[in-house]
This record gives sequence, C-alpha cells and structure tokens, in this order.
Amino acid sequence: MPYNPYARRSVKSLPTCRHPGHIQTWPLTFSPNMLNRPMAPPPLNLPFRGPPMYVASIDTDNTSSSETESQAPMPSMNGIETISSLDESRITRRNPQGLRDSAGHRAYGIEQARDTVWDAFGNKSLPPEETSLMIRRLEKRADERIQRTYAAGQALGEVREGAVVLRVGITFMPGADKPQVNRLEQTSATGREPDQKDSLWRVNTAGSLLSIWEVSQNLSIMERDQTSEIAKRARARRLRSDHGSYPNFGKAVQFHGQSYDAVTIDSAEVKIVNDLRDNSQQWDVESTLVEVDGSSVVGLMVNYKHLISRGGPEMTFEQTKSLLETMIEDARRLCTRSPILFRMSTRARIAASKNTRYGVDHGNHYFQTLTTSKGIQQTISLSASYFNSLDPTGTNDKTQRFIRPRFLQMIVLLLSLLNDDDLFEIAEFLETTYGLKADRPSLELLFLKVLPLMSINSNVFIKSMIPAYEGYGLPEPSNDSNHRHYWHHFLHRILQRGYILPGRIPDLGADEDSWIVKWPVDGFKSSVVFNNLQYSGSGPHARCRTFNDIPPIELHPEGEAGEIHVVMNNGDTYSIDADDLERMTCMMPGSYTIQEATQDGRLFDFEVQEVVLNQNAMEAIRILNGLIRTVNELLTSNLTRGSRLMRRMSTRKSSGGLALCDELSGFPRVTSNRAVLGQDVLAVAYKSDGRKITRKDAIRNISRTCHHITAFTDYYQRGLSSISTPAQSQQLRSTLDSIAAQVQQAQSMRHQMESNAELSDEPIAKVLYPGSTNANYIKEWHGYQARKTGDRLHIDGKRSIVSSMVWLSDSIIEVSLEHYPAKYIVSPLGPVEEASRGDEIQEGDIAILCGHYMVVAVKNPPGSQGERELCMTNWLRIESEEQKVVTRRGMNRRIQQLPTTGLSVFC
Repeated sequence: MPYNPYARRSVKSLPTCRHPGHIQTWPLTFSPNMLNRPMAPPPLNLPFRGPPMYVASIDTDNTSSSETESQAPMPSMNGIETISSLDESRITRRNPQGLRDSAGHRAYGIEQARDTVWDAFGNKSLPPEETSLMIRRLEKRADERIQRTYAAGQALGEVREGAVVLRVGITFMPGADKPQVNRLEQTSATGREPDQKDSLWRVNTAGSLLSIWEVSQNLSIMERDQTSEIAKRARARRLRSDHGSYPNFGKAVQFHGQSYDAVTIDSAEVKIVNDLRDNSQQWDVESTLVEVDGSSVVGLMVNYKHLISRGGPEMTFEQTKSLLETMIEDARRLCTRSPILFRMSTRARIAASKNTRYGVDHGNHYFQTLTTSKGIQQTISLSASYFNSLDPTGTNDKTQRFIRPRFLQMIVLLLSLLNDDDLFEIAEFLETTYGLKADRPSLELLFLKVLPLMSINSNVFIKSMIPAYEGYGLPEPSNDSNHRHYWHHFLHRILQRGYILPGRIPDLGADEDSWIVKWPVDGFKSSVVFNNLQYSGSGPHARCRTFNDIPPIELHPEGEAGEIHVVMNNGDTYSIDADDLERMTCMMPGSYTIQEATQDGRLFDFEVQEVVLNQNAMEAIRILNGLIRTVNELLTSNLTRGSRLMRRMSTRKSSGGLALCDELSGFPRVTSNRAVLGQDVLAVAYKSDGRKITRKDAIRNISRTCHHITAFTDYYQRGLSSISTPAQSQQLRSTLDSIAAQVQQAQSMRHQMESNAELSDEPIAKVLYPGSTNANYIKEWHGYQARKTGDRLHIDGKRSIVSSMVWLSDSIIEVSLEHYPAKYIVSPLGPVEEASRGDEIQEGDIAILCGHYMVVAVKNPPGSQGERELCMTNWLRIESEEQKVVTRRGMNRRIQQLPTTGLSVFC
C-alpha cells in the first residue's frame, strides 16, 4: 500500500542542571493529618529579578502574602493574592469514642493532598509582570515585542546583553471543550498556521519551559532548573550555524560572587507551530503543551500515587475498591472536560512530541504545567511493587475480578500520555512487570481497545488511526471510496502481530475475507469497534496476554441506554437521562429531571444555577473602555492650536504623558455554578469562560482583573489634567470614581469567595455503568494461532460441533460441544433481539475456541468456490465453563474422542 512515510526523530530527554542547593521540592505527603505542607520555592539571591519576587507565607486566617523584596509598590504578586491551604483544624477526625479513624484519615488525607498540589502549582508558577508593562501593552501598536532574561530559572529585572537568545518551538493543543477540539482537528487537517497567542503569553510560557518536573521516590514533585544546559546547547547551535564567526555571547552573569548562565526569551523567537517534527526549524527549546482539566488530572494523579504508596496490607479490599472507583470517576471527568486526550487525531501527535506537558491555559497570560510525560513515566515506574501484590497466584477472586483489571485500566490511561522518548525508557519494565508489549504499535492497539477514542468523522478517524499505529500517514487525497481498502489493509497488518478483531453477525460473513469486520457505509468514528480486540500471545509472547485482561473503560453510556443510574453527592441513587450526563458533569446551567432509583421513585428538579462573579469588574471595564475612547478623542482633537500643542505635549514619551490606547479586552467571564437539589447544594463549580477552574483560580482571576483596571485608572489619574479643561477633567475624574466603586465591589465579592466553604465541583459522585467491567475475571485461556496464508485465514485451535444450546437469559447462552465434557456459558458481543436469537448460534454450527472467545462458523455450500473452507459468522464471549461430572470408566477411550487442535481455513 503506497503510504507516504514520515520519520520520527528521537531526542534524549534534557538533563537537569542547577547550582547545588537550588533544587526546589514540593512534597506530596499523604499522612492523614497532612502536616507537611508545600512552601513557596526559596528565592534565588539575585539583586535584580524584574518585578519583585513575593514569597507566600502560609496563613490559615487570610490569603495575604508577605513580601520579601520590594522595588516598586504593587498590590501583590501580579496583583494576585497567594492562596493558602485549608485550615488544619479541619483535618483531625475522631470517631465517637474519641479515637482516630484510619479510614477517615486516609480519605481526608487524599482531599488535603489534592488541595496541597493545587496550592503548590498556583503559588509557585505565577509569571512576573510589571504595571508599566500592562500600560505599554494597551498602547495602540502591533503585538509588542517582549524580551526577558532568565538566570537559574528566575526572571531578571533587566535584559542582559550577551545572554543567548533562545529559539523556542511550541505546539499548543487546546482541549477544554468539544467545539474547540473540533476546530483544532479541522485546522490540523487543512494545515493552517495556528494562532500565535499573545506576545506576553509566549514569553511567560517559554520561560516556564526552563524547568522540568520529576517525581522522587517519596512521591514528591521536584522542579529542576535546566537553564544552564539549555544555554550551552543554544550557544553550540549558534556557533555551528555561523561557522564560529558569531560574536562572543552567552557570558555568565555574576551575583554575590557566583556565576549563573543566562538566557533571553524574545517573543519574536517563540513560535507556535502545528508540528515540531518539521526539520526546517531548529529549536533550542521545544515542547508540546496539552490543555487539560486541572482538577481531573490532579485528582487522578494524587489518587494513583496514594494507591501505590499506601496500597497492599494497609488498605482493605473495600478501601481499595472505593479508591479505584474514584479514579474511574476522575477518568470520566477527564474524558468529559478534556476531550483532546480522547481524540484519535491526538494519538500520533502525543507519541511524536517532545517535552510533553499537560496543564491549564490561563488565557493570554501563560500556560501552567501540572504534569509532564516524564513525570507520569516516573510515577508508573513506582507502581511495580503494588502491581506485584496483585499476582493471580497469590490473591483471591475478589482482587482478580475487580482490583486488578481496574488498576490496569489506570495504567493504560497514564501510558497514553507518554511520548515515544519516555515510553522507550520503560519499555522493558512494562513487559517484565505488567506483561504488556511496549512497542508503540502494540500500545496504540491497547489504547484503541481500552480508551474511548473518537473523531469528528470517519475520515479523520482512519487518517489518524493508521499514522498512530504505523508511524506514517495515508497518501492524499484520502476519501470515502478508499477507506474500505485502508481498513482491510490495517486488519491484515495487525493480524501479522497476533491481533484479531472479533465481530458480530451483521459485520461478518462476506464472500471474501469473511473474518473481517466490514467498514460500514458511514465508517467508524470511535474506537468502540475495538472493545473486543484480542491478542493471541503465542510462543515467547505468551506472558504478554495481559492485553486481554483489561476491559474497556466505559465512559460514554449515552449510546447504550436511554437512562443510567448515578450516585449523587448526597449519597442517594437517581436515574437520569443518559444525554444529560455530560451536561451535568460540566455543570451547564439549566433544569434537569431526575428520579429516585427505586420502584415508583419520586421525580425531582435538579437545577444548575449560574451567577457571574466578576460582574462588577466587567462593568468597570465597560466604563473604562468608554473613558479610553474619550481620552483618545481628546488626544487627537484639532479644535484649537492650543489643543494641538497640548496633544503634542501629551504624546511625548515622558513619565507623566498619556498615549493613545486600545480598549481593554481578553478578560474572561468568571461564574459560580451551583448544583441544587431541593434545599441541598450538592456542588459548586467555578468557571472561566465556561471552563472549570478551582475556587482559588477564580479568586486570582478576579484579583488580576482588578489589578489591571486599577493600574490603568492610576495611569489616567496622573495625566488627565494635561489634556483636558477643568470641567472636562472633573467629569473624567467622576468617571474614574465610578470605576473605583465597581472595583471595590468586585474586591468585596472576591473576599466573600475566600470565606465560602469548599464543596465538590461536580454533583455526581459515581456513575453506575452497566456492562463488561463487572464481568467475572476470566481464568481459562484457549490457545490458538491465527495467520494469513495467501488470501485465506488459518486458525489453529480446538474445534468441535455445537450439540446443543439454550438461552438462559437475554444475554447468556449455554452451549455444549460434541465429545467434550463441559458446558460453555457464552454471551453475544452486543444486545440481541428475541426474534434474532436463532442467528447467534445453532446446533450443527462449527465452534472454534479462540482465547476468551468462541468463533461460530459454517461450511460453504457444496459446489461453491472454496467449498472445503469455512465462513465465519459470529463471535461469542466465553464467560465461564461448567465441567460435567462423569464416570471414570472408559476414560481413556473418551480422551481419544475429545476435540484436539486442528486447522480451520476461512475464506
């Protein structure tokens, strides 16, 4: 097949380099009382760091920050108060006898750990910003070029001559909502240049790439500066490109007798591109930034780390089960709120990415990293001891049926976030510890089976699926007429690796390649078709059959049933419309009808009420924009010679002069969405332009907006008298007073938010999914081998004739085979109408046992082409086997009559 290959480059992970004593660590301590709380990173002893660096003082009574240095009066760090952790008085819990409850401590410790992580991220990653820069960026001019020099990961107060200017390449993948993800898929398909964002965003974000993240053995998050290594690499690249003729640059900066390598970030040298694999660009720093829902990612990672660090004997089965169910809920929320991670088009981009980071995008301000591919890789490496405790030979049935499959589901979800470089480093570990084939094609097939991947249409799906597996793309143009050809070729390719795709009666039985699941008229646009994908694992790869033990993560029940059951935060179970699940998860405003999940259960109105929290700030911006228009008119008026003289004087580049400015824009709409059921408030979610954020981020957002407005009004207060008459000046100052009043009300709202109680940001505690995740753990494996010889499929496996079959329920069939003393309990791969039951399996059908499935086949009619061959008609899942009690007399004669491994040839 004429594929157009594109190469994947392999770049080693950037080494860490920092002066001794400057490793910054934020421990994730999972002790019940969470006494070890993360402190803000210690300041580097540099006399100039741009805007003053503020070190947060942990204060449980208020949210103020203490300033350790002061160069210019500013309200706080970027005008954003540092948010402290929850009051520790809420931590200690005792039972009625006054004794500590270890289970309660453990659960509450997880909650505290999640808050601690948010505090660490929120308080340490705020980029520097000066008040004067705010004003300059609003003056009427093109996207202003911004430069900032960094040393040891810290921003300096001035741009240093001689510091090497870095070339930074960024691939930014926004993924906060489905419409945005759909637009991204369309943009990538057309090859259009991505949005370059704002110059300040590019500089702040590029500056954050000077640090990398690691997870230590005690599960602490460690930030290591790599400015020195990047500077050396950048200097070497410049010298090579200029053949050594480039002037002497990149000298170290001296502070307090110590030398630090310095680099300069220039907004003109930071580019956002679709694909970093384009060899036409050479980058000193490159990174793929993936926008995700912060609370879901932090919750998933904290729960996972808690499980592997406190699992085993310390946790009972029920405690482990509850924690894994919570992680499944975290995965569901992640899927709903971060659809970019579950798009088929994302797979190849993540695999080939470099320096992959997952985090939250703060509008035009900066991208905040929450975790990295490297950090996730190290977290997975720490889980070996816990997984070994789940060894099938040493655990009971409950562990095998519930804990092990769900833990493996979480492993698969985390593996899907690794790029090729980080995956390669733990490939051997994955095969020896988890029994998973760790090459990229095999893992992509595992993701297709376990994760709910989808695309906007079948064209995007197949054009994304094949590059993710093969490593190179389809030829252009790719249209519906040749999708069937690509699909058949793909199934033949995975068969060579030992993978076969089971199907149902409507999908199988074609005259040619009867075993291939046909490509439907509308094509496939989700990975649901791969839910039953099976790996034969014969020979040396027999231990890698863990692939078959991992059930799909069921996160989209909408297509399965009209109603589903959910457990709300009040502990009660309700029945809701399946189509409402995503809207309720995202806390979209509206009224929803729910019903108690009991016979004749009562109906309730479940409401999500939305309140705009920064309404006063937005009103202040509206008034301020009117003032900006008025001032611009005064600056450009030509009424008198005096006014022209005044205009020339006012537009001089002096400290007190005013300039023509653009109106303020880009400030998000911050809302509070309350989920109300009767008189109970089940959840409160804070949103920024419809995207979920934490309460602390909402507070910072309002504070930042107020700071911008105040900076601008102070700027106008100083210069109004120079451009207006006394009467005009009085009217303009009255307008400024109105703005100040609105800002004061906005600040009052912010303080009210600080005192609000912490509630969950989603009303649904658990979704009760029907289906395969509750199926019994399968112990029996029926060995087989499947291969393609010429244009025929050959299967070597146990083969017999169906002697009897009985439907025990709508989804369970009891099947007996000739000359075999066992009954097989099997189930169809999907729902079957009562009138169509006879088509699933019949007496006289040929049955081949393949792994965890029973293949149903019939002989081709006599006289037809290939009359000696079989036609595959159906696959049934083997749920269990029931051995018959038989007499031992004549046992040796019966053994000779048992079905043995034989060759079955399919057309």
